[in-house]
Amino acid sequence: MSPVADQCRTCINNLKSISATLETSERNDERVGSVQVNEELDRFSLWVGNIGALHPPESLLSLEKRLHSAEDVLSHILELLGDLKEVTDELFEIVSGHREGRTSLALSDSTGLTDGNDEEDDMEGEDKELNEETELLEQITSSITRLFRISGVIRQAAPTDVFTKALSRNRYRFNDQFDVAHVGEKFPKLSLPESAWLRKRLGRAITQRRHYLSYIQDHRDRLEVLLSHDENLEATDEAVKSVLPSLVGGLKKPQDSASTRPSTFFTKATSLAPDRITPQMLTAEDESDPDNDARSYTTISRSVDGDPDSATATRIPKLEELRTGKRKEIECPFCFRMKKFKNERAWKRHVFSDIKVYVCTFSGCDSPLFGDINQWFRHELENHRVEYACRLCKGKSYQLQERYIAHTRRQHPEVYQSGGENAVLEMGRKPLDQIPVQDCPCCTDWADRLTMRAESQVWSPQKLGNITTVFPTYFKRHLASHLEQLALFAIPVGSASGDEVKSNAAVE
Repeated sequence: MSPVADQCRTCINNLKSISATLETSERNDERVGSVQVNEELDRFSLWVGNIGALHPPESLLSLEKRLHSAEDVLSHILELLGDLKEVTDELFEIVSGHREGRTSLALSDSTGLTDGNDEEDDMEGEDKELNEETELLEQITSSITRLFRISGVIRQAAPTDVFTKALSRNRYRFNDQFDVAHVGEKFPKLSLPESAWLRKRLGRAITQRRHYLSYIQDHRDRLEVLLSHDENLEATDEAVKSVLPSLVGGLKKPQDSASTRPSTFFTKATSLAPDRITPQMLTAEDESDPDNDARSYTTISRSVDGDPDSATATRIPKLEELRTGKRKEIECPFCFRMKKFKNERAWKRHVFSDIKVYVCTFSGCDSPLFGDINQWFRHELENHRVEYACRLCKGKSYQLQERYIAHTRRQHPEVYQSGGENAVLEMGRKPLDQIPVQDCPCCTDWADRLTMRAESQVWSPQKLGNITTVFPTYFKRHLASHLEQLALFAIPVGSASGDEVKSNAAVE
């Protein structure tokens, strides 16, 4: 079977030939247009570059080498490319006039049943004409969609977390003093001596994200190719032309042209675990973003949920800025993976997951960075934001672990002696039902802002004596907003962006 690179070049040439023929055709009865074909050419070229499909089979960067331990995946890709070549060959024969496209009638429902709406029944009773050209174009679209799905499957099967792998590379080390200082300037509460440990942790997390983004960018620069649709149809072998400007230069809006920005961060060091790939993954039909849009709005904080004044406005480009034409897939400018996103929420959730924006805010904890807001706060609730309730004394609970242990040793010595301290702690530990707003490690004025807000709205925060408290979900959104703002500092500001804006309203 022909190498992947050869099959890709053949398919690109076929699509270019179809488009060029349609553009110069004098026929008025064409059933597909050059614009539609060019959209599929854009999609396919983007897939080719993003997965690195143009490398010759002897190259360590070729799909053949990288998938040597997953021959079934490689065979599936070659099969899809073979189907795409066959379909494009057939469509070219029709548009070039070598043969006529077949047509048929799709018969409508002829049961004779009506609902009394004669006009609608007459419209539904009309037979629709099916033509071969349109069906072939639909098959082209379907084949390319399946190729995009394969890209996602391959990356899911990579055994090493890319973020962790990036941090293990010494060549990307950065000085964290600048980021640590930024944390203290952004949130003065963290500049206090007692918060020095958290200021350093949050600042170093920003530096680690710069480390990760530089690592990914370096792989992109090494492996990317530029496929120009304007080159001569017979000169596709010269497709490898130049390297696009790096992300470090700032995020720029892609131009609406036939050019693509293909890339991949797979290298010869990337291994694949073939046992992670199942036949169902290769043939699944749903290729959209897996996250359910019906999920609770707590999956991302309010700072990114349609707030034009939040810091995300200058750091994360909108989907419409990344899309070219009607292409559904976009190449993430941070991880350089091809994905489809239903809306801005899903897109921003992906960015936050990619750069792991959430950090445990308790000292002595060595948990890694979190990419999911719920996993992060579940960790804090289960391990840190807890109280201890005595199961033997109704209504007795303790905020401090030491007082709870002292109570158990004094009042229930037999329980303490039989189970030990760890067992007693596990028995009494439970997440807080209410969290004091003063526990926010980043700001000092949240309670005042909540009080002002309560004066103009029906909602009001809870009070425990003189302490204002909120439900854990509300506290999660608030603290997450601070962490998100800090994390986005690692992303270069777009060239069209203004100064960073203040966003206190975003953390209400």
